Amino acid sequence: MNTLLFCFANDRDRPLASLKEEDEGIEQLLDPRSSKNHFLKVRESFATTDSVANKLLTYRDSLCVFHFSGHAGGRILQFEDTTARGVGVAQLLAQCPNLKLVFLNGCSTLDHLKSLTAHGVKAAVIATCTPIEDRVAAQFSQDFYRALANQHTLREALDNARMKLQLTLPTQIGVVERGALVDSLEEVSRNQWYFFCPDPELARWELPTGEESAAVDYKPNAALRTALFQSLRAFDPGLTEAFKTKQGLPPEALKSWLNEELLRRLPYPLSEPLRKLLCPQLSPEGKLLPVTTSRERLLYYVALFDSTVDLLVGTLLAQIRENLQSTGDRNGVLPLHEDLNQVIQSLLTGGWSTLAPQPLVTMLKAMGRFLVENRVELFIREMEGLSRQFSEQVTFFESILFFHDLRGRLSSSSGPGSIPSLCQIGEDHLAELLKQLGFWANYRLESVKNIRTVRFFNRKPEFAHEKVVLRTSQSYRLDEWYFQEVKLSDMWDSQSVLLVKTERRTGPEGRPDEPVAVGFLNLSPLIVDRNAFLRSDNSVFDLYSFHSLEENRLQFRHIARPEDPLLRIGLDEADYGHQQDYTVLRDQYRTVLSLFSAPWPGEAVSAAAQSDDIDLSLLSLPD
Repeated sequence: MNTLLFCFANDRDRPLASLKEEDEGIEQLLDPRSSKNHFLKVRESFATTDSVANKLLTYRDSLCVFHFSGHAGGRILQFEDTTARGVGVAQLLAQCPNLKLVFLNGCSTLDHLKSLTAHGVKAAVIATCTPIEDRVAAQFSQDFYRALANQHTLREALDNARMKLQLTLPTQIGVVERGALVDSLEEVSRNQWYFFCPDPELARWELPTGEESAAVDYKPNAALRTALFQSLRAFDPGLTEAFKTKQGLPPEALKSWLNEELLRRLPYPLSEPLRKLLCPQLSPEGKLLPVTTSRERLLYYVALFDSTVDLLVGTLLAQIRENLQSTGDRNGVLPLHEDLNQVIQSLLTGGWSTLAPQPLVTMLKAMGRFLVENRVELFIREMEGLSRQFSEQVTFFESILFFHDLRGRLSSSSGPGSIPSLCQIGEDHLAELLKQLGFWANYRLESVKNIRTVRFFNRKPEFAHEKVVLRTSQSYRLDEWYFQEVKLSDMWDSQSVLLVKTERRTGPEGRPDEPVAVGFLNLSPLIVDRNAFLRSDNSVFDLYSFHSLEENRLQFRHIARPEDPLLRIGLDEADYGHQQDYTVLRDQYRTVLSLFSAPWPGEAVSAAAQSDDIDLSLLSLPD
């Protein structure tokens, strides 16, 4: 198994607190991968000359990465006990035939390059040419290993770390790359890392995903199915009971049954991309095709992540909207904080699909905090616990970073990189995400359309709609159970998508019955059913999520087919031919804008709303 050795040594130039932060940060980034035996990570937090020499000799045949952080100089590395000669370390590293990278994250380590090459070390080397600010060194290395852990190549990881550092810190860090060692090292500018890559193939090296046999044994969906089953059964005990009755089935039949049971317990925006991952496709001859690693599978990863974010953001925005709408003059309810109001205005125009992970998480927490501080019971009670995961569960947040990064790689002209490795790493991240989403077993989506008014003498009018329960799997029949009349007292709910909360009540024999609806939240105009606005008898839903407002047009993205062209609805256009009528949708959107004091398109727009960037620094309220 490939080995990664990390050595940290405290000294006055690298304070203990900073080294500890770097040490623990890299540990958190790589531990999920090493715990799955993708590689062996060896950690020396208080490295001495003996401990480092022993580790290099022990793992010399499998060592692929050697990392040192601490005080250094042109010819020495400072360990906890004494100063080590750089030439001695180079001699030990020269005995490691599998070595791919030497990362010397100390001050002025560039001269070690001559010793390494002189002793025949053929690995890539990252070194510094001058003293580097301590916090810069720590951030640079963590950003570098985060990219490596997300299966970027060595060169891509270095570029990512460099670009991120230049965006967040005033220190300008550059990377100088040369194809061969040169004598004129004084030409290298100050405050730069030096990247020496003797072989172009090394620049394309990626972290291993395990031994060759382990890579062959990778079984798509095994981690997903396990994580989802464990997560859902915590909220639906009936799943465990049903599984016990099916354990005698043949493996393939049991897997097929379990796939369907998992999917039908999730609302459609989550179950549809999951269905494409879990359920085998059919060949033209009608035979089941094996699930394989592919670019298409990576796209489904991103689609599931995006749908998860859509539901979370849409639910919070819808509950804030409902709270403001129901209170009218806001008696007894604190008004929206001005900065939060501006953020929501930006969401209602630019959407949230392009937000980076940290602003996204900050925004979700800020909206949830508004509801809690105003003593509004969260419609999704589990949202409060999920919010804590954003801050406290490092692995969970790293998974969010991974999918944001993967989306960019899939749209890049250079492609995503090693697809088999990314599918394996991506499934592990997706499993971490799904572990937190079992609560969706208590919620489902419904769509209402075909309004008619029901009037009685001396009573307020009611509105009858045809209700369509959104399917969770294509295997379900369209029968009368999916279409029924439902009475609503508010016209706001017409032609809308409703998030329905359910409870599982215990039956006579102590077993949980089918879930019973106990409340709903209107998600329109953030999630809409296009078919609800078409004048036809077609009762099959067609679900879209809000994308953005651009050039006086509402834009929505198809949930089942996110690669389809956006659905564009003009705010001031007439619906011709009487084939569709988006009047209610436009009115809903206009109402939402007015509740958040957002200008109707064409009116004067505040500077905050015009900006593509969302300044979330003012939202950093205490949790």
